[in-house]
Amino acid sequence: MDHGIARLLEAQGGVSSTRELERAGMSRHAVADAVRRGELVRVRRDAVVLAASLSRVAPWERRALITRAVGHSLARGGAPGDEDEGGSVHALSHASALTVHGLPTYGEADVVHLCRTDGARGRRDGTVWVHRPVDPEWTTVVDGLRVVTPVLAALQVAATDGPEPGLVALDGVLHDARERDRQTGGTTEHDAALAEVARVLEARLVGRSRATRQVVELADGRSESVGESRSRWLLHLLGLGPWELQHEVRDESGQLVGVADLKLVGHAVLLEFDGQLKYDDRRDLVAEKQREDRIRALGYEFVRLVWADLERPQHVRQRVLEALDRAVSRRRRPA
Repeated sequence: MDHGIARLLEAQGGVSSTRELERAGMSRHAVADAVRRGELVRVRRDAVVLAASLSRVAPWERRALITRAVGHSLARGGAPGDEDEGGSVHALSHASALTVHGLPTYGEADVVHLCRTDGARGRRDGTVWVHRPVDPEWTTVVDGLRVVTPVLAALQVAATDGPEPGLVALDGVLHDARERDRQTGGTTEHDAALAEVARVLEARLVGRSRATRQVVELADGRSESVGESRSRWLLHLLGLGPWELQHEVRDESGQLVGVADLKLVGHAVLLEFDGQLKYDDRRDLVAEKQREDRIRALGYEFVRLVWADLERPQHVRQRVLEALDRAVSRRRRPA
């Protein structure tokens, strides 16, 4: 492969557009040769990815590469709509924008989502879905790509994909804001994110669907992972709740024993999501087991969920109800 092509793509995480390559002095013939030899993969007419970057990667990593490649083709940074400044009339949106922001998403993304910023109508084909236009004020530039803001992207996901993906998205946005506040000791970022949620709804940038309303009501930045958010949605769906997030468990002396993902309000039932499935270090497994034993000794019932449980709602319902029955029986048991 042409050395210049390889260097530019490597600098951009393995992706580029043919226009960027030509603008950098690479010939169209050299790009076509690299595609023909299988060194580059053309994921769209003007979007290419290093073949080596696509090999042996997880599905979500593959989608991220394709998203960024299409972004370099249709949503480059710069002044919106000003091609002389490298701008674009498109911005990545929905889950595609969240991917570039480095925020959690859930669900299969079979297309790259974008919005126009020039007021023109959208379109859809096998690779891209261009949605209703947005004003450029709702966009920003991240890693050289124009994207909608995280809050708008999360609410777009809720409106388009439904409450579970939407809850994962908005939880992730609010959690990210809380983490940035934690580093500074303030609440500025989280408060700003909540204010933006209200502004997006007021401006009617997304449909006011039931799914959107549910996501806004349930979203909580204390949820720390996709698995936790999906667990909360499943419990809500099953009518089991309400739950307190990040519950601190302390012993008789007030010493912190652990923090549980969820606690059933009014009952000594804790729930944790464990996405790790296995522990690389046996010492970590032993330490986790000891922590759980100490929590149980304090009178709590414990329900641990893994990824497979989220696809078995009846099983989860049974386990939570059994834990609740045990907690109630223990409370009634004479001392």
